[in-house]
Amino acid sequence: MVYDLVIKNGTILDPVRGIKEKSDIGISSGKIRAIEKNISDNNTIDIIEAKNKLVIPGLVDLHVHVWWGVAHLSVEADPFCLERGVTTAIDAGSSGSNTISGFHRYVISKSKTRILAFLHISGMGQLDNDIGELEDIRWARVEKAIEASLLHSESIVGIKVRLSHDIVGENDLIAFNRGLEAAKEINKPIMIHIGGSHKALESILPRMRTGDIVTHSFTGRPHGILDNNNKVIDIALDAIKRGVIFDVGHGAGSFSFPVAEKCMEQGVVPGTISSDIHKYNARGPVFDLLTTLSKYLYLGLSLEDVISKATSAPAKVVNLDSNIGTLNIGADADIAIIDHIKDKKFKFRDAENNLREGKELLIPKVTLRKGERFSPKHGIHENLL
Repeated sequence: MVYDLVIKNGTILDPVRGIKEKSDIGISSGKIRAIEKNISDNNTIDIIEAKNKLVIPGLVDLHVHVWWGVAHLSVEADPFCLERGVTTAIDAGSSGSNTISGFHRYVISKSKTRILAFLHISGMGQLDNDIGELEDIRWARVEKAIEASLLHSESIVGIKVRLSHDIVGENDLIAFNRGLEAAKEINKPIMIHIGGSHKALESILPRMRTGDIVTHSFTGRPHGILDNNNKVIDIALDAIKRGVIFDVGHGAGSFSFPVAEKCMEQGVVPGTISSDIHKYNARGPVFDLLTTLSKYLYLGLSLEDVISKATSAPAKVVNLDSNIGTLNIGADADIAIIDHIKDKKFKFRDAENNLREGKELLIPKVTLRKGERFSPKHGIHENLL
């Protein structure tokens, strides 16, 4: 067989299949056609040399904002996700029932990145930085959310609600109730954004179901998952036991090294690692999903763990095709080729400007989406050095 493209001499890391080995990957018509120890140069039209590189499934970022030009915080998906190793980006509430059709027509259908979405329970989505989308609770219309979710069922993976006081005022419990009602009706998860809410999590977490998602789980803002003695609260432990997903969602204000460190000490690790990439953090402290994964290497997770928590784990959370987040023959050639730099010094900052010095950094080199190449416009950001 003659392949359109062969990735040569890379170290394939696929946590789903339990593989970490040097192999070649043959790609034809946008699909993975072979994974073998050696594919002859004579059997391909084009070659990517991946010696000393990691070859992993295309990353799945569970929390991004890419409703560019409409949602105030959004960035363009392809340069900020696809070129940085993310082949599947899941927008976390940038659009609501009033704007999802435009998001689908002008972004989802036009982007090379595979884009899916949590629909915001607020019909406006996230339009403005100064006026919270749920300060007027009339925007939280269950029937409209259900209708939009059914109309765009191929793109909608769940319901999103942000519960911070500056977004929802004192309406956090009402907003949560309406979001949960819509999520139950469409039989998909709810994702809640925590940190700075009016009411404590005791009013919310016990009602979350297996498969529901808490994003910004390691926030340092009030009403997080640590008590005043830096112990993980019982209701969070109970939620983890029954299968609620605790997601990172780094963002510009929602990830704290001290909180994450205290949680790690108590055996509480994220179920999924996401970036919450948007225009207010793309030049730091987030930069991209791979940098967020590097922070968890610093915190003590293994390479296999961090890759799993940004590929197969988020794919499973939102019930994607089993070929997404892994490297299977016959699947779309969604692949990230990355550098794993070791034994150097990197400056990692959290959302509170706490500094940690790491010795490992993951950076993108080439990303394939259905076999098409995309390369990053920059390598290591100067603020990390």
